[in-house]
Amino acid sequence: MKKLLPIILCAAILLAGCTNSSSASESASTSEQTSSAASDSVSSETTSETEETTEVAQTENLESAVSALEAVNPIANPRALDDFSVENELMLTMDNLVAYKGDVTNDQADCGLVFVAQAKEGKAADVEAELQAYKESLTANDMYAEFADKIAMAQDARIVTNGNYVAIVIASIGGDYGAIDTALETALNF
Repeated sequence: MKKLLPIILCAAILLAGCTNSSSASESASTSEQTSSAASDSVSSETTSETEETTEVAQTENLESAVSALEAVNPIANPRALDDFSVENELMLTMDNLVAYKGDVTNDQADCGLVFVAQAKEGKAADVEAELQAYKESLTANDMYAEFADKIAMAQDARIVTNGNYVAIVIASIGGDYGAIDTALETALNF
């Protein structure tokens, strides 16, 4: 009897599993069809929304603008700005940007920065305001005499908007804002 009981239990479990598996597969099939239909509906809605809001990154424009600006404002020991830097150092909202390009000095004795962003449609003013806040944060603390020249250069930083493009340039130590202003007049004209 002791040997028969486990065999009966195994048989019962197998039978229960077989019955549940056929109804479970029917249920899964129905669920897949419903899910697939819902997914197709959501997918087509998302595709049409994406097509309307997707903006093409104009990387050639960004590269030419940064090159033109760095020609008159060379960045000492440049570090390319990445997503982390743009969001956490420049304090920009990434959702406002289509693309960007720029370099900041990696030299503690300098303050050079060249950054050009392609803002999403209608977001250029937001990007400009965030860059203005960044500029103000750089110049808010003038307690340290050894940074006076860097603070003075940052106070004179240029922020320029043209259409959906926004640029900020901080002259390197010994840089010339006159040359930067001239370059900015043409660098963002695409």
